[in-house]
Amino acid sequence: MKIQYIRGKLKLPFKLMTSIQILSVLTSMSASLYTGCRSKENSNHNTSSSKSLPIFGPMEIVETKDGMTDTVFRELPNISLEDQYGVPFHNDSLKGQIQVMDFFFASCPGICIDMSRHMAALYAQEQKKSSGIIGNRPRSIGVRFVSYTIDPQRDTRDVLAEYAQKHGVRPPSRQWLLLRGKEEEIHHLARQYYLLSAGPDSAAPGGFLHSGQFLLIDPRGRIRGLYDGTNWAECKVLESDLALLQKEFSYTD
Repeated sequence: MKIQYIRGKLKLPFKLMTSIQILSVLTSMSASLYTGCRSKENSNHNTSSSKSLPIFGPMEIVETKDGMTDTVFRELPNISLEDQYGVPFHNDSLKGQIQVMDFFFASCPGICIDMSRHMAALYAQEQKKSSGIIGNRPRSIGVRFVSYTIDPQRDTRDVLAEYAQKHGVRPPSRQWLLLRGKEEEIHHLARQYYLLSAGPDSAAPGGFLHSGQFLLIDPRGRIRGLYDGTNWAECKVLESDLALLQKEFSYTD
């Protein structure tokens, strides 16, 4: 499911603020769908037909000094994480790079199986691509794959390292990072920043429910696309959108 919030800045009378804020809340709620580990739920992904991908929330609309309104995108909260190698991960660890990310847990008996298989396929395809073109021709910006475990108690560093190798990540490669931290902080991160659902549920197989979306994040940390990670057709759309994003942020030597 793709929910478009806004492109660039809004220049609207401040008296419209209330209705816009309500719309933002409603779209945020509709984006936070519990896919769950008990079933697969395909989303109706809105394939981008333009050459520029939309920018999604989370955002805040603030009043400027001239009485107009502007859009401020929420910054990633500062939480303590580590990857499958035990290397600390910080907010600026992926600064200036494109991310393909999701939330999962290693013992998930449901949607994570297809999600991880599809993420591994995207990762393998990206690995095969050339690292860049020498000279004054455009070069593609770096792409990293990031998976946050929502069950860090069971997903220890060793468990994540084994899970990574099972899906084709060979040390010391850090192009696909599996991250762990404090459970409540990761769940909050999913809901409040990435607008996805993640949380414990004793009735769910594996003990957790979570969204099955993959997110495409640009080098500025903005969400540029949401895709059903259980659906390979949508993952192909992600692959196409990734190429568009790389072109948008390409550079020359």
